[in-house]
Amino acid sequence: MPEVVIYALGGRSQEQKKALCKDVTDAVVKNYNVPADAVVVTLVESQKTDKAKGGVMFSEMSAR
Repeated sequence: MPEVVIYALGGRSQEQKKALCKDVTDAVVKNYNVPADAVVVTLVESQKTDKAKGGVMFSEMSAR
């Protein structure tokens, strides 16, 4: 059973998360030749106040 774990900042809609999980599942089915019901996708979300890049908290970075 393939399992994919995706780490990301929170804040995306349920529709976006559902679409991502579907696309990832489809890619695993295609490339690993397994049925869709064997694929597990886990989304692990962090808040901007709980994650840093280059020593700077995401909550302190300017919007791009």
